[in-house]
Amino acid sequence: MKKETTLHSVLSTTPVPQGLYEAVLAKVAAARIRAARIRAGAFGLIATISAIALVPIIEYTADQLYKSGFYDYVSLVLSDRADVVLYWREFGLSLLESLPSVALLTLLPIAVAFLWSLSRLIKNIKTAARFA
Repeated sequence: MKKETTLHSVLSTTPVPQGLYEAVLAKVAAARIRAARIRAGAFGLIATISAIALVPIIEYTADQLYKSGFYDYVSLVLSDRADVVLYWREFGLSLLESLPSVALLTLLPIAVAFLWSLSRLIKNIKTAARFA
């Protein structure tokens, strides 16, 4: 009769070379370091591009806030608090209407992309340094 061989029986009888386990773990660690460095480079590039884009967007948003009269409404809070408290609904709606929505909607995703990529960059740098 034919003897059936299974994978388990073959692997249990085959001798394992000395240092194979350490070599596999070293390769896995090297692959983790390489992947973390590649991700860190990509996130660093995204953080740099979004930081460069933030400068003109912040200037544009500040200019639009000034042109829309938002600063005038905010200065009312500091000068005439009693009137602001008395007419808080009208003041709140006026403040909301004076916000430059296009400028803020342009600023928000770029700022979020910058902060997200910066946090991911720091995480990948820590990962690469831990395994190095």
